[in-house]
Amino acid sequence: MILQPLSEVVSTLLAGSGGQITSDVEPYTPLENLWLIVKKPDNVPIIMMIVIFSFFTYMALRDAFKHDKLIKEGRKQDILKAMQE
Repeated sequence: MILQPLSEVVSTLLAGSGGQITSDVEPYTPLENLWLIVKKPDNVPIIMMIVIFSFFTYMALRDAFKHDKLIKEGRKQDILKAMQE
């Protein structure tokens, strides 16, 4: 038995179908595909975790930038007051 190169096998298969590969199924757009993944029940807790993580990261960075500004202004002692507000 003689093995044919892969390119010859592929061209032989394509020649049998007229050289075209067709499909009756329309592919989803990237946004539709993302929505199909997100709305599955297994992924809902993960999405909630991402939202909560993003919110607390935003709050922490916002306060960090406020504190850095106070330190640059030489008002390091006011950081505790800003945290208690």
